[in-house]
This record gives sequence, structure tokens and C-alpha cells, in this order.
Amino acid sequence: MKLRLWLVTAAAGLVLADASIVTLALPELLRELDTTVEGVAAVIAVYTIVLAAALLPAERLMRRSDPTLVGAAGFVLFGFASAACAVADSLSFLLVARAIQAVGGAAGLVAAFSLIDGGAPAGRRHWLGAAVLSSAVGPALGGALTQAFDWRAIFIVQVPLAAVAALAALKGEKAAEEVAAADAAAAATVGPDGTLVQPPPLDDAHVSGPIRLLPAAALAFLSAALTAVLFLLVLLLVAGWAISPLAAAATVTILPLAALGGSRIGGPPRQRAAAGSLLVGGGVLALAWIPDAHVAWTFLPQALAGVGMGMALPAFAGELLPERTPHDAAWLLTIRHAGIAVVLIALAPLIANKLDSSTERAKERGVALVLDAKLPPQDKLELAPSLLSGVDADQPRAGLEKQLDANRAQFDGEDLVLYDKLAVRADETLVTAVGEAFKWAFVIAGSLAIAAGAMLLFAGGGGGAAAGRASPALALVVLVLAVPAVYAGLNAAIAPEPVKIADPCEDRQMPNSGGLTGLLQDAALTAVDAGACRLRVSREELVLALADDASAKRFEERHGIDPRSVTSVLGGLLNP
Repeated sequence: MKLRLWLVTAAAGLVLADASIVTLALPELLRELDTTVEGVAAVIAVYTIVLAAALLPAERLMRRSDPTLVGAAGFVLFGFASAACAVADSLSFLLVARAIQAVGGAAGLVAAFSLIDGGAPAGRRHWLGAAVLSSAVGPALGGALTQAFDWRAIFIVQVPLAAVAALAALKGEKAAEEVAAADAAAAATVGPDGTLVQPPPLDDAHVSGPIRLLPAAALAFLSAALTAVLFLLVLLLVAGWAISPLAAAATVTILPLAALGGSRIGGPPRQRAAAGSLLVGGGVLALAWIPDAHVAWTFLPQALAGVGMGMALPAFAGELLPERTPHDAAWLLTIRHAGIAVVLIALAPLIANKLDSSTERAKERGVALVLDAKLPPQDKLELAPSLLSGVDADQPRAGLEKQLDANRAQFDGEDLVLYDKLAVRADETLVTAVGEAFKWAFVIAGSLAIAAGAMLLFAGGGGGAAAGRASPALALVVLVLAVPAVYAGLNAAIAPEPVKIADPCEDRQMPNSGGLTGLLQDAALTAVDAGACRLRVSREELVLALADDASAKRFEERHGIDPRSVTSVLGGLLNP
């Protein structure tokens, strides 16, 4: 019985983890499926949207059928779709397979709740373990599999697990009966004659409770905020900072460990949910002001978010909100995944747009660094387009690192020292730009968690109770907000000074690298400044447009001038 119970619990955890398990495989998905940030976000969003939409219909189907059959069929469908995901050769095929995965997962989840009797004490520990820890563990597990094999391994390993879960579900009726018997024995009382008196059985209609709007909204806000840690942070690590999936997986293991610790903190459910939401908000807000690209800076924000997650989710599920029947569980999971889906749909385009614009700014700043460096002029003319050709919005740092390594061999002596300094500064500039791209997404997500905590602390209570809570609540808010405030201060103090794009219409100091070539270089840069001034663009934007096809096209769309056409450039200079 215990083995079947654990297998069904593990399968439920797998379904819940699948919303976040692919996050550390995003760079490989970006590259292999030739997609965008919005595309890889859809791999997660489609799953969460369909799962949220399918949970309640699956629960209604289960009430009209046998939970063992619904669970077995759901896990079989989940396994079949996982196999389809593993062989996907296009984004559209993968998205369809993910949607089918979610349908099967929804059926498996509601059946699992029934089979392990998740609303009763003996089964509740299993259900909460699956519901709280699985989402936090997902990114680390997916990263380890991606590093060891590739992204397809994430889905391949799910096939046999789903098959075993289906068999366990078919055998699960006896396990459910034994769990229910254990709960009944625990709830029995001793009568006057010394015999055990069993409580009367409760049907679903009696046990199931109403969904209260305020806690439900707070749960949706909190779930949306957790997306910042489960998706945005992982995307920042692997795509923005070019950290390997295994290293990123090790980094984000802090989250489940902290969640496990947070789940052991006791107290009134409303206070736990509010405090947990505020901790998540403080941790996510701190991520908006990470001083530099060292993973150690993510440890404290992750710890705060993990502890908050472990405190809040169990307080919502079954305490502030009912979770005694499969219907209750379906509602709560629907609320959670709807919150995740909404914020993914909203933030993915924002991040993609910010990455595009930030990458372009980083390219211009990179051009400024190259043009102002005291390297040989001819080397600089070749270096600027070469370095920047590999920088794109999908994996900007990885592209820059590749080009920096490829160009290093052409320098030696003092020029190599100058080049290495240039490389460090270029990397710092790009990392700063990537941080700017993610900043407002973290701010929005963190604010949602803060709002969830504030709703629970300051709304919905009686006047006297609310007044009694006001002072400690405000103290908690101040304490939580102190962490992102400290990070913002450290960011201002430690973060490298941004490269300034000078006004081409004003005089500037030239590199003055010496000799006749240096003199000719300074004259050429002065001429470029004059041309950029006439066109009302920066020198860096003009040089970048001359060196890069995509930048040239963007320049022409923006300014109506083909920068590579001498006639067009001269026309722009003569007719400003």
C-alpha cells in the first residue's frame, strides 16, 4: 500500500513540476527549435493554461467515473504526450504535445488527490509535499538532465514514470481504502463503554467548502510572483548570464531547500500566508537589483522566496481555502496555474522587448568601447563588427564570450593587455544591459507578492483585529522591503559604471593611439562624428549600422537612410 501511495504521490508531483522543469533547457530550445523568448515562454504557458482549464472538467469526469480509471488514463496520456515532446522537431509540435500533456496531467492530479485521500491527515502530508516541493524542484531536476544529456531527456524520463504511475493508480483503490481507514481510526473517539466510536461519514457536498475571494486572489498573486523565481531567474541565469544548466540547477536548489524549511514554520494560517507572500515579494524584488553576474547574489533572494513559498502555500491550501475534496483541490490548482499563466503571458513579451532594446544599447556601448580603445586602428575596424556579430537577444552573453575568445588570438604584448581589459568591460556592459531587461519584470512580479501579503494583512478582518495586526504587519513589511533596498544600494555602489554614448555634435577626446595611422584614425572618427551629428544619431549607431546587416536594416527603417549607400548617406548629410 505504501509503495502505491508513494508512486501516485510522485506522479502528482511530476505533473506539477512539469510546469517549471523545462526552464533550464530554454537555451537549447531557443537554439534547436529556432524560436524566441516568447516561444520558450509558450512551452511553459501552454502547459499551465491547459492544465488550469482542464482540472475542473477532469474532476467532474472523475465524479461520474472511477478514480482509478481516470487516474490511469490520465497518466497514460501524460506519458504518451511526454514521448511526443521528446521527439518534437518544431515549436508548434512541442506546444501541441505540451497541451496534451496538461490534459492527461489534470486527470492524473484530481485522481491522485482522491486515491491518496489528500483531504485527510494521512494523505495530506503526501499531497502537500507534491504540491509545494515539486514546483521548486522542477528547474533543478530539468537542469541536471539537460546538462547530462539534452533537453529531450527531460521528457524521456517521464514516460516510464507515467507508466508506473498508471499501474499504481489502477491498484490504488485498496490503498485509498486503507488510507481512509487509518484516518477514520485516528478520528475515532472512545465511548462511555470503552469502545471506539467512529465519526459519521461526510459526503463531498458536505465536506467541500466555498472558495473565498480574498484568499483566492492572494493565492493567484503569489503564484504569479513565484513565476519570477521559477522562470525569470532561471532564464536570467542560463540565457542572460550564460551559466551551464548544471551550475544553474545547483544554484536553484536553494529554492526547494528553503521551501522545505518554510513549510515547517507554524502559526495561524492567515499570518503564515501573509508573511510568506511578503517574503516572496522581498526576494523577487531583490532580484531586480542584483549588483553583478555572480550567482551568490541570488542566494538570499532565493532563500527568502523559498521560505515564503513553504510558509504560504500550505497555509492557503486547506486552511485559508478549503482543500478537502478533489473538487477543492482542482479549484486551488486552477487558481495557482491561472496566476502563473497570466503573468507568463504578460511578462514574456515585456522581457523579449526589453532584451531586444537592451541588447542594441549594449552593442552601441560595445562599439564605443572599441572605438575609444587604444588599439591599432585597423584592428579596431575589424574588431567592432566581429565582436558584435555574435550578440543577439536570445543568448547575448554566450555570443559575446564566443566572439571575445575567437578574436583574442590576433593580439599580443601590450595590445593583448588592452584587449583583455576591453573584453572585461564589454562583458560588464552586456551584463548590465541584460539586468536592465529583467529589472521591471522582477519588480512587477515582486509587487504582486507584496500585494498578496498586504491583502491578507490589512483587508478582510474586523476593525479591532485589523488594528491589532497593523503594527507588527507594518514592521514585517518594512523588514521585508529592507532586503531589496539593500540590494538596490549595493547595485548602485558595486555595479560597473555604464558606458556613456557621447553626443557626436560635441567635441570629445580621441583615442590618440599614436603614429600616422593613429592620426588618420582620429581624423576618420571626427568625420564619423560629424556625419552622425548631421543625421542626429550617435556615432556608435552609425558605425554599428555600417558593420552589421540587421543593424543596417533597423537603421534604415528608423531613419529612412541606407547607411551602406554612399549616395544615401551623402543625401542625409546634405539634407538634414
